[in-house]
Amino acid sequence: MEGTIFSLLPPIITIAIIILTKRLFLSLGVGIALGALLYNQWNVIDSVANVYSIMTGVLSEDGKVLIFVVLIGVLSSLLYLSGGIYAFAEWGVKVAKTRVQAQMATMLLGFFTWFDDAFSCLFRGAVMRSVTDKYQVSHSKLSYLIHSTSAPIALLIPVSALSAFIVSIIAGVFDKTKITEFQPLEAFLFAIPANFYTISTIVLVFIVAYFGINVGQMRQDEKRAIDEGILFDTTRGKIPGAEDSKLPSRKDGKVADLLLPVLTLIVVTVLSAIWIGSEGSTSALELLKNTDVISALIYGGSSAILVILARLLSKKTPGGHLKVTIVAGVKTTLPSVAILFLALVTAEIISSLGVGQYLASLIKDNMALGWLPVIFFIFAAFISYSIGSTLGTAGLMLPIGAEIVAATDIAFLIPIIGAVLAGTVFGEHSSPLSDTTILASIGSSVHPIDHMITQLPYAGLSSISSIIGFLVLGFTQNVFIGLAAALITVVIGAYVLRNRQQRSGSSFEEIAK
Repeated sequence: MEGTIFSLLPPIITIAIIILTKRLFLSLGVGIALGALLYNQWNVIDSVANVYSIMTGVLSEDGKVLIFVVLIGVLSSLLYLSGGIYAFAEWGVKVAKTRVQAQMATMLLGFFTWFDDAFSCLFRGAVMRSVTDKYQVSHSKLSYLIHSTSAPIALLIPVSALSAFIVSIIAGVFDKTKITEFQPLEAFLFAIPANFYTISTIVLVFIVAYFGINVGQMRQDEKRAIDEGILFDTTRGKIPGAEDSKLPSRKDGKVADLLLPVLTLIVVTVLSAIWIGSEGSTSALELLKNTDVISALIYGGSSAILVILARLLSKKTPGGHLKVTIVAGVKTTLPSVAILFLALVTAEIISSLGVGQYLASLIKDNMALGWLPVIFFIFAAFISYSIGSTLGTAGLMLPIGAEIVAATDIAFLIPIIGAVLAGTVFGEHSSPLSDTTILASIGSSVHPIDHMITQLPYAGLSSISSIIGFLVLGFTQNVFIGLAAALITVVIGAYVLRNRQQRSGSSFEEIAK
Protein backbone atom coordinates (compact mmCIF):
# COMPACT_ATOMS: atom_id res chain seq x y z
CA MET A 1 0.00 0.00 0.00
CA GLU A 2 3.06 2.23 -0.20
CA GLY A 3 2.73 5.26 -2.45
CA THR A 4 -1.06 4.92 -2.85
CA ILE A 5 -4.07 6.78 -1.50
CA PHE A 6 -4.16 4.30 1.41
CA SER A 7 -0.81 5.65 2.61
CA LEU A 8 -2.68 8.82 3.64
CA LEU A 9 -4.76 6.93 6.22
CA PRO A 10 -2.25 7.00 9.14
CA PRO A 11 -1.54 10.76 9.07
CA ILE A 12 -5.21 11.65 8.40
CA ILE A 13 -6.52 9.39 11.18
CA THR A 14 -3.78 10.56 13.55
CA ILE A 15 -4.71 14.21 12.97
CA ALA A 16 -8.44 13.43 13.28
CA ILE A 17 -7.98 11.64 16.62
CA ILE A 18 -5.81 14.50 17.88
CA ILE A 19 -8.48 17.06 16.99
CA LEU A 20 -11.31 14.99 18.47
CA THR A 21 -9.63 13.76 21.66
CA LYS A 22 -6.83 16.33 22.25
CA ARG A 23 -4.71 13.35 23.40
CA LEU A 24 -1.39 13.55 21.60
CA PHE A 25 0.21 10.34 22.90
CA LEU A 26 -2.84 8.22 22.08
CA SER A 27 -3.12 9.74 18.61
CA LEU A 28 0.53 9.20 17.71
CA GLY A 29 0.33 5.65 19.06
CA VAL A 30 -2.70 4.86 16.87
CA GLY A 31 -0.95 6.39 13.86
CA ILE A 32 2.16 4.30 14.44
CA ALA A 33 0.16 1.08 14.86
CA LEU A 34 -2.01 1.70 11.78
CA GLY A 35 0.97 2.68 9.66
CA ALA A 36 2.89 -0.44 10.64
CA LEU A 37 -0.11 -2.66 9.89
CA LEU A 38 -0.54 -1.09 6.44
CA TYR A 39 3.16 -1.41 5.67
CA ASN A 40 3.22 -5.08 6.73
CA GLN A 41 -0.02 -6.07 4.94
CA TRP A 42 -1.96 -6.38 8.24
CA ASN A 43 0.45 -8.97 9.65
CA VAL A 44 0.42 -8.22 13.39
CA ILE A 45 3.64 -10.06 14.27
CA ASP A 46 5.60 -8.40 11.47
CA SER A 47 4.10 -5.04 12.45
CA VAL A 48 5.19 -5.37 16.08
CA ALA A 49 8.68 -6.38 14.98
CA ASN A 50 8.79 -3.47 12.53
CA VAL A 51 7.76 -0.91 15.18
CA TYR A 52 10.26 -2.36 17.67
CA SER A 53 13.01 -2.10 15.05
CA ILE A 54 12.11 1.51 14.29
CA MET A 55 11.99 2.44 17.98
CA THR A 56 15.39 0.93 18.73
CA GLY A 57 16.78 2.67 15.66
CA VAL A 58 15.41 6.02 16.84
CA LEU A 59 16.91 5.52 20.30
CA SER A 60 20.32 4.62 18.89
CA GLU A 61 20.36 7.43 16.32
CA ASP A 62 18.60 10.18 18.28
CA GLY A 63 19.33 9.24 21.88
CA LYS A 64 21.79 12.12 22.19
CA VAL A 65 19.17 14.78 21.53
CA LEU A 66 16.97 13.25 24.23
CA ILE A 67 19.91 13.47 26.64
CA PHE A 68 20.48 17.12 25.74
CA VAL A 69 16.85 18.00 26.45
CA VAL A 70 17.11 16.42 29.90
CA LEU A 71 20.33 18.38 30.52
CA ILE A 72 18.56 21.63 29.60
CA GLY A 73 15.74 20.79 32.00
CA VAL A 74 18.23 20.26 34.82
CA LEU A 75 20.13 23.44 33.91
CA SER A 76 16.92 25.48 33.90
CA SER A 77 15.97 24.27 37.38
CA LEU A 78 19.46 24.89 38.76
CA LEU A 79 19.44 28.43 37.37
CA TYR A 80 16.19 29.00 39.23
CA LEU A 81 17.70 27.57 42.43
CA SER A 82 20.75 29.84 42.11
CA GLY A 83 18.62 32.98 42.26
CA GLY A 84 20.46 34.38 39.25
CA ILE A 85 17.28 35.07 37.30
CA TYR A 86 15.75 36.93 40.23
CA ALA A 87 18.95 38.94 40.54
CA PHE A 88 18.59 39.88 36.90
CA ALA A 89 14.99 40.94 37.57
CA GLU A 90 16.07 43.13 40.48
CA TRP A 91 18.67 44.71 38.24
CA GLY A 92 15.90 45.27 35.70
CA VAL A 93 13.79 47.10 38.31
CA LYS A 94 16.67 49.51 38.91
CA VAL A 95 17.46 50.01 35.23
CA ALA A 96 13.90 50.27 33.86
CA LYS A 97 12.80 53.87 34.42
CA THR A 98 9.70 53.91 32.19
CA ARG A 99 6.83 51.67 31.15
CA VAL A 100 8.45 51.04 27.76
CA GLN A 101 11.80 50.14 29.34
CA ALA A 102 10.10 47.65 31.69
CA GLN A 103 8.50 45.92 28.71
CA MET A 104 11.74 45.98 26.71
CA ALA A 105 13.66 44.45 29.63
CA THR A 106 11.09 41.64 29.82
CA MET A 107 11.57 40.82 26.15
CA LEU A 108 15.35 41.18 26.18
CA LEU A 109 15.57 38.65 29.01
CA GLY A 110 14.26 36.17 26.44
CA PHE A 111 17.65 36.36 24.73
CA PHE A 112 19.20 34.98 27.95
CA THR A 113 16.65 32.18 28.44
CA TRP A 114 16.52 31.02 24.81
CA PHE A 115 17.82 27.54 25.64
CA ASP A 116 14.33 26.30 26.59
CA ASP A 117 11.10 27.98 25.46
CA ALA A 118 8.93 26.47 28.22
CA PHE A 119 11.39 27.57 30.91
CA SER A 120 11.56 31.02 29.32
CA CYS A 121 7.77 31.42 29.45
CA LEU A 122 7.34 30.32 33.05
CA PHE A 123 10.27 31.92 34.81
CA ARG A 124 10.42 35.22 32.93
CA GLY A 125 6.82 35.80 33.93
CA ALA A 126 7.56 34.98 37.54
CA VAL A 127 10.64 37.18 37.80
CA MET A 128 9.64 40.15 35.61
CA ARG A 129 6.15 40.58 37.03
CA SER A 130 7.53 42.74 39.83
CA VAL A 131 9.15 45.01 37.23
CA THR A 132 6.08 45.43 35.01
CA ASP A 133 3.66 45.64 37.96
CA LYS A 134 5.55 48.72 39.13
CA TYR A 135 4.52 50.47 35.90
CA GLN A 136 0.99 48.99 35.82
CA VAL A 137 1.52 46.81 32.77
CA SER A 138 -1.44 44.43 32.55
CA HIS A 139 -0.69 40.75 32.98
CA SER A 140 -2.27 40.11 29.57
CA LYS A 141 0.35 42.38 28.00
CA LEU A 142 3.11 40.73 30.03
CA SER A 143 2.10 37.25 28.86
CA TYR A 144 2.04 38.44 25.23
CA LEU A 145 5.53 39.96 25.54
CA ILE A 146 6.88 36.75 27.07
CA HIS A 147 5.15 34.26 24.78
CA SER A 148 6.23 36.14 21.65
CA THR A 149 9.89 36.06 22.66
CA SER A 150 10.13 32.45 23.84
CA ALA A 151 9.70 29.82 21.08
CA PRO A 152 10.36 32.39 18.30
CA ILE A 153 13.76 33.22 19.80
CA ALA A 154 14.50 29.56 20.60
CA LEU A 155 13.89 28.60 16.95
CA LEU A 156 16.28 31.27 15.69
CA ILE A 157 19.17 30.02 17.85
CA PRO A 158 20.66 26.63 16.84
CA VAL A 159 21.85 25.75 20.36
CA SER A 160 18.43 25.69 22.04
CA ALA A 161 16.55 22.58 23.11
CA LEU A 162 13.76 23.28 20.61
CA SER A 163 16.22 23.70 17.75
CA ALA A 164 17.97 20.48 18.73
CA PHE A 165 14.60 18.70 18.57
CA ILE A 166 13.94 20.05 15.07
CA VAL A 167 17.44 19.24 13.79
CA SER A 168 16.97 15.69 15.07
CA ILE A 169 13.66 15.35 13.19
CA ILE A 170 15.25 16.78 10.03
CA ALA A 171 18.15 14.32 10.34
CA GLY A 172 15.76 11.37 10.50
CA VAL A 173 13.77 12.67 7.54
CA PHE A 174 16.90 13.21 5.43
CA ASP A 175 18.16 9.73 6.22
CA LYS A 176 14.87 8.13 5.22
CA THR A 177 14.38 10.17 2.04
CA LYS A 178 18.06 9.93 1.00
CA ILE A 179 18.42 13.71 0.79
CA THR A 180 22.14 14.49 0.64
CA GLU A 181 22.15 18.03 -0.72
CA PHE A 182 22.18 19.43 2.83
CA GLN A 183 23.29 18.30 6.26
CA PRO A 184 20.50 18.54 8.88
CA LEU A 185 22.03 21.47 10.79
CA GLU A 186 22.92 23.21 7.55
CA ALA A 187 19.32 22.91 6.33
CA PHE A 188 18.01 24.21 9.65
CA LEU A 189 20.32 27.24 9.54
CA PHE A 190 19.39 28.03 5.94
CA ALA A 191 15.70 27.76 6.89
CA ILE A 192 15.96 30.37 9.66
CA PRO A 193 15.42 33.35 7.28
CA ALA A 194 12.44 31.45 5.81
CA ASN A 195 10.78 31.18 9.21
CA PHE A 196 8.75 34.30 8.50
CA TYR A 197 6.30 33.98 11.38
CA THR A 198 8.92 33.87 14.13
CA ILE A 199 10.87 36.80 12.69
CA SER A 200 7.79 38.96 12.06
CA THR A 201 6.46 38.11 15.54
CA ILE A 202 9.66 39.30 17.22
CA VAL A 203 9.69 42.50 15.14
CA LEU A 204 6.00 43.13 15.87
CA VAL A 205 6.22 42.62 19.64
CA PHE A 206 8.99 45.22 19.92
CA ILE A 207 6.94 47.66 17.81
CA VAL A 208 3.87 47.01 19.97
CA ALA A 209 5.79 47.59 23.19
CA TYR A 210 7.57 50.73 21.99
CA PHE A 211 4.55 52.45 20.44
CA GLY A 212 1.97 51.14 22.90
CA ILE A 213 -0.23 49.50 20.25
CA ASN A 214 -3.10 47.91 22.17
CA VAL A 215 -5.82 46.20 20.13
CA GLY A 216 -9.19 44.76 21.12
CA GLN A 217 -9.31 43.12 24.54
CA MET A 218 -5.67 44.09 25.14
CA ARG A 219 -6.65 47.77 25.00
CA GLN A 220 -9.35 47.22 27.62
CA ASP A 221 -6.98 45.29 29.89
CA GLU A 222 -4.27 47.95 29.61
CA LYS A 223 -6.75 50.77 30.25
CA ARG A 224 -8.07 48.99 33.36
CA ALA A 225 -4.51 48.45 34.61
CA ILE A 226 -3.61 52.13 34.24
CA ASP A 227 -6.89 53.69 35.34
CA GLU A 228 -7.82 51.32 38.15
CA GLY A 229 -4.58 49.52 39.01
CA ILE A 230 -6.26 46.14 38.31
CA LEU A 231 -3.66 44.12 36.40
CA PHE A 232 -5.76 41.08 35.49
CA ASP A 233 -9.38 39.96 35.36
CA THR A 234 -10.09 38.88 38.93
CA THR A 235 -13.47 37.37 37.97
CA ARG A 236 -11.79 34.49 36.14
CA GLY A 237 -10.91 32.69 39.36
CA LYS A 238 -7.75 30.71 40.00
CA ILE A 239 -5.36 30.39 37.09
CA PRO A 240 -5.39 26.75 35.83
CA GLY A 241 -2.10 25.00 36.54
CA ALA A 242 -0.78 27.61 38.95
CA GLU A 243 1.00 26.02 41.90
CA ASP A 244 1.07 27.37 45.43
CA SER A 245 4.35 25.63 46.20
CA LYS A 246 7.61 26.54 44.50
CA LEU A 247 11.02 25.05 44.04
CA PRO A 248 13.65 26.35 46.46
CA SER A 249 15.53 29.45 45.33
CA ARG A 250 18.48 31.23 46.93
CA LYS A 251 17.99 34.82 48.05
CA ASP A 252 21.65 35.77 47.50
CA GLY A 253 21.73 35.13 43.76
CA LYS A 254 23.86 37.29 41.48
CA VAL A 255 23.45 38.20 37.82
CA ALA A 256 26.64 36.20 37.25
CA ASP A 257 24.77 33.06 38.39
CA LEU A 258 22.68 33.43 35.23
CA LEU A 259 25.26 34.80 32.82
CA LEU A 260 28.20 32.47 33.54
CA PRO A 261 26.35 29.16 32.87
CA VAL A 262 24.63 30.59 29.78
CA LEU A 263 27.90 31.91 28.37
CA THR A 264 29.53 28.56 29.18
CA LEU A 265 26.79 26.76 27.26
CA ILE A 266 27.33 28.98 24.21
CA VAL A 267 31.13 29.04 24.22
CA VAL A 268 31.64 25.31 24.90
CA THR A 269 29.01 24.36 22.30
CA VAL A 270 30.61 26.54 19.61
CA LEU A 271 34.16 25.39 20.41
CA SER A 272 33.05 21.75 20.52
CA ALA A 273 31.28 22.08 17.18
CA ILE A 274 34.44 23.58 15.65
CA TRP A 275 36.62 20.86 17.17
CA ILE A 276 34.35 18.02 16.01
CA GLY A 277 33.93 19.40 12.49
CA SER A 278 37.47 20.65 11.91
CA GLU A 279 38.94 17.29 10.85
CA GLY A 280 39.28 17.30 7.08
CA SER A 281 37.48 20.65 6.71
CA THR A 282 38.96 23.41 4.57
CA SER A 283 36.16 25.96 4.90
CA ALA A 284 33.51 27.11 7.36
CA LEU A 285 30.79 25.48 5.24
CA GLU A 286 32.58 22.12 5.26
CA LEU A 287 33.09 22.43 9.01
CA LEU A 288 29.36 23.00 9.40
CA LYS A 289 28.60 19.92 7.32
CA ASN A 290 31.08 17.71 9.17
CA THR A 291 30.27 18.69 12.75
CA ASP A 292 27.92 16.92 15.15
CA VAL A 293 25.85 19.70 16.69
CA ILE A 294 23.99 17.42 19.11
CA SER A 295 27.24 16.16 20.65
CA ALA A 296 28.45 19.75 20.86
CA LEU A 297 25.24 20.73 22.64
CA ILE A 298 25.69 17.89 25.15
CA TYR A 299 29.22 19.10 25.92
CA GLY A 300 27.93 22.66 26.29
CA GLY A 301 24.97 21.68 28.46
CA SER A 302 27.09 19.45 30.70
CA SER A 303 29.70 22.18 31.14
CA ALA A 304 27.03 24.76 32.01
CA ILE A 305 25.59 22.42 34.65
CA LEU A 306 29.05 21.91 36.16
CA VAL A 307 29.56 25.68 36.34
CA ILE A 308 26.25 26.36 38.10
CA LEU A 309 26.76 23.37 40.43
CA ALA A 310 30.20 24.68 41.37
CA ARG A 311 28.72 28.09 42.22
CA LEU A 312 25.89 26.52 44.22
CA LEU A 313 28.25 24.24 46.16
CA SER A 314 30.62 27.12 46.87
CA LYS A 315 27.67 28.87 48.53
CA LYS A 316 26.97 25.75 50.64
CA THR A 317 23.58 25.08 49.07
CA PRO A 318 21.84 22.23 50.97
CA GLY A 319 22.06 18.85 49.27
CA GLY A 320 18.32 18.37 49.67
CA HIS A 321 17.64 21.50 47.63
CA LEU A 322 19.99 20.29 44.90
CA LYS A 323 18.32 16.87 44.77
CA VAL A 324 14.76 18.26 44.62
CA THR A 325 15.75 20.76 41.93
CA ILE A 326 17.54 18.24 39.71
CA VAL A 327 14.67 15.74 39.95
CA ALA A 328 12.18 18.50 39.09
CA GLY A 329 14.32 19.49 36.11
CA VAL A 330 14.31 15.94 34.78
CA LYS A 331 10.55 15.57 35.31
CA THR A 332 9.74 18.73 33.34
CA THR A 333 11.47 17.33 30.25
CA LEU A 334 9.84 13.89 30.21
CA PRO A 335 6.68 14.89 28.26
CA SER A 336 8.78 16.64 25.60
CA VAL A 337 11.15 13.67 25.34
CA ALA A 338 8.20 11.29 24.92
CA ILE A 339 6.58 13.50 22.26
CA LEU A 340 9.84 13.77 20.33
CA PHE A 341 10.39 10.01 20.48
CA LEU A 342 6.88 9.24 19.18
CA ALA A 343 7.16 12.00 16.56
CA LEU A 344 10.40 10.49 15.24
CA VAL A 345 8.84 7.02 15.09
CA THR A 346 5.76 8.44 13.36
CA ALA A 347 7.99 10.20 10.83
CA GLU A 348 9.70 6.90 10.02
CA ILE A 349 6.35 5.16 9.54
CA ILE A 350 4.95 7.92 7.32
CA SER A 351 8.10 7.94 5.22
CA SER A 352 8.08 4.16 4.75
CA LEU A 353 4.51 4.34 3.43
CA GLY A 354 5.51 6.79 0.70
CA VAL A 355 2.99 9.47 1.71
CA GLY A 356 5.15 12.24 0.29
CA GLN A 357 5.71 10.38 -2.97
CA TYR A 358 1.98 9.92 -3.47
CA LEU A 359 1.22 13.58 -2.74
CA ALA A 360 4.10 14.60 -5.00
CA SER A 361 2.55 12.66 -7.89
CA LEU A 362 -0.71 14.56 -7.40
CA ILE A 363 0.95 17.96 -7.02
CA LYS A 364 3.27 17.53 -9.98
CA ASP A 365 0.37 17.18 -12.40
CA ASN A 366 -2.22 19.48 -10.82
CA MET A 367 -0.56 22.42 -9.05
CA ALA A 368 2.30 24.87 -9.45
CA LEU A 369 5.07 24.12 -6.95
CA GLY A 370 5.15 27.79 -5.98
CA TRP A 371 2.06 27.21 -3.84
CA LEU A 372 3.84 24.64 -1.64
CA PRO A 373 5.33 26.97 1.03
CA VAL A 374 2.05 28.75 1.81
CA ILE A 375 0.10 25.46 1.77
CA PHE A 376 2.52 23.85 4.23
CA PHE A 377 2.39 26.95 6.45
CA ILE A 378 -1.41 26.82 6.62
CA PHE A 379 -1.60 23.05 7.20
CA ALA A 380 1.14 23.13 9.85
CA ALA A 381 -0.61 26.02 11.61
CA PHE A 382 -3.94 24.16 11.62
CA ILE A 383 -2.43 20.95 13.00
CA SER A 384 -0.33 22.78 15.59
CA TYR A 385 -3.36 24.77 16.76
CA SER A 386 -5.35 21.54 17.05
CA ILE A 387 -2.75 19.67 19.09
CA GLY A 388 -0.82 22.51 20.74
CA SER A 389 2.54 20.92 19.91
CA THR A 390 5.39 22.22 17.77
CA LEU A 391 7.24 18.91 17.90
CA GLY A 392 4.22 16.75 17.09
CA THR A 393 3.38 18.92 14.09
CA ALA A 394 6.96 19.02 12.82
CA GLY A 395 7.15 15.23 13.14
CA LEU A 396 4.05 14.88 10.96
CA MET A 397 4.67 17.59 8.36
CA LEU A 398 8.44 17.59 7.72
CA PRO A 399 8.57 13.98 6.38
CA ILE A 400 5.70 14.70 3.98
CA GLY A 401 7.29 17.93 2.77
CA ALA A 402 10.73 16.34 2.33
CA GLU A 403 9.35 13.47 0.28
CA ILE A 404 7.38 15.84 -1.96
CA VAL A 405 10.39 18.01 -2.78
CA ALA A 406 12.64 14.97 -3.17
CA ALA A 407 10.26 13.71 -5.86
CA THR A 408 9.67 17.11 -7.51
CA ASP A 409 12.16 19.94 -6.95
CA ILE A 410 14.74 19.91 -4.15
CA ALA A 411 15.01 23.71 -4.44
CA PHE A 412 11.82 23.93 -2.37
CA LEU A 413 13.30 22.00 0.58
CA ILE A 414 14.48 25.03 2.59
CA PRO A 415 11.30 27.07 1.96
CA ILE A 416 9.13 24.15 3.09
CA ILE A 417 11.18 23.57 6.26
CA GLY A 418 10.82 27.27 7.04
CA ALA A 419 7.09 27.21 6.27
CA VAL A 420 6.45 24.16 8.46
CA LEU A 421 8.35 25.63 11.40
CA ALA A 422 6.61 28.99 10.98
CA GLY A 423 3.21 27.30 10.87
CA THR A 424 3.90 25.19 13.95
CA VAL A 425 4.86 28.25 16.00
CA PHE A 426 1.80 30.23 14.83
CA GLY A 427 -0.53 27.34 15.66
CA GLU A 428 1.03 26.73 19.06
CA HIS A 429 1.04 30.48 19.76
CA SER A 430 -2.71 30.66 19.22
CA SER A 431 -3.73 27.33 20.76
CA PRO A 432 -5.32 27.02 24.22
CA LEU A 433 -3.82 23.50 24.34
CA SER A 434 -0.21 24.64 23.97
CA ASP A 435 2.10 24.11 26.93
CA THR A 436 3.78 27.46 26.32
CA THR A 437 0.37 29.21 26.30
CA ILE A 438 -0.36 27.71 29.71
CA LEU A 439 3.14 28.40 31.08
CA ALA A 440 3.19 32.01 29.85
CA SER A 441 -0.19 32.50 31.55
CA ILE A 442 0.93 30.90 34.82
CA GLY A 443 4.17 32.87 34.87
CA SER A 444 2.35 36.14 34.16
CA SER A 445 -0.53 35.36 36.55
CA VAL A 446 -3.29 35.71 33.97
CA HIS A 447 -6.00 33.28 32.86
CA PRO A 448 -4.98 31.35 29.68
CA ILE A 449 -8.20 32.38 27.92
CA ASP A 450 -7.43 36.07 28.52
CA HIS A 451 -3.89 35.54 27.24
CA MET A 452 -5.09 33.71 24.13
CA ILE A 453 -7.77 36.32 23.29
CA THR A 454 -5.48 39.32 23.77
CA GLN A 455 -2.58 37.77 21.84
CA LEU A 456 -4.64 36.55 18.87
CA PRO A 457 -4.87 39.86 16.91
CA TYR A 458 -1.08 40.23 16.96
CA ALA A 459 -0.52 36.58 16.02
CA GLY A 460 -3.08 37.05 13.25
CA LEU A 461 -1.17 40.03 11.82
CA SER A 462 2.10 38.07 11.87
CA SER A 463 0.39 35.11 10.17
CA ILE A 464 -1.05 37.32 7.40
CA SER A 465 2.39 38.80 6.78
CA SER A 466 3.82 35.26 6.69
CA ILE A 467 1.25 34.11 4.14
CA ILE A 468 2.16 37.02 1.88
CA GLY A 469 5.85 36.28 2.40
CA PHE A 470 5.44 32.59 1.53
CA LEU A 471 3.46 33.43 -1.60
CA VAL A 472 6.27 35.73 -2.73
CA LEU A 473 8.89 33.14 -1.77
CA GLY A 474 7.09 30.34 -3.61
CA PHE A 475 6.97 32.16 -6.92
CA THR A 476 10.32 33.99 -6.73
CA GLN A 477 12.26 31.18 -4.98
CA ASN A 478 14.14 33.91 -3.12
CA VAL A 479 13.98 33.65 0.67
CA PHE A 480 15.07 37.22 1.32
CA ILE A 481 12.54 38.78 -1.05
CA GLY A 482 9.86 36.74 0.73
CA LEU A 483 11.18 37.84 4.14
CA ALA A 484 11.19 41.48 3.03
CA ALA A 485 7.57 41.14 1.87
CA ALA A 486 6.57 39.64 5.23
CA LEU A 487 8.33 42.33 7.27
CA ILE A 488 6.96 45.17 5.14
CA THR A 489 3.47 43.76 5.61
CA VAL A 490 3.79 43.47 9.39
CA VAL A 491 5.19 47.01 9.69
CA ILE A 492 2.38 48.42 7.53
CA GLY A 493 -0.16 46.47 9.60
CA ALA A 494 1.29 47.86 12.84
CA TYR A 495 1.22 51.38 11.37
CA VAL A 496 -2.46 51.01 10.43
CA LEU A 497 -3.34 49.72 13.91
CA ARG A 498 -1.41 52.57 15.51
CA ASN A 499 -3.22 55.18 13.41
CA ARG A 500 -6.63 53.67 14.16
CA GLN A 501 -5.78 53.64 17.85
CA GLN A 502 -4.70 57.29 17.80
CA ARG A 503 -7.89 58.39 16.03
CA SER A 504 -10.09 56.65 18.59
CA GLY A 505 -7.87 57.12 21.64
CA SER A 506 -7.35 59.60 24.44
CA SER A 507 -4.57 60.50 26.85
CA PHE A 508 -4.52 56.83 27.86
CA GLU A 509 -2.67 55.94 24.64
CA GLU A 510 0.40 57.94 25.59
CA ILE A 511 0.40 56.60 29.15
CA ALA A 512 0.03 53.04 27.84
CA LYS A 513 3.38 53.26 26.13
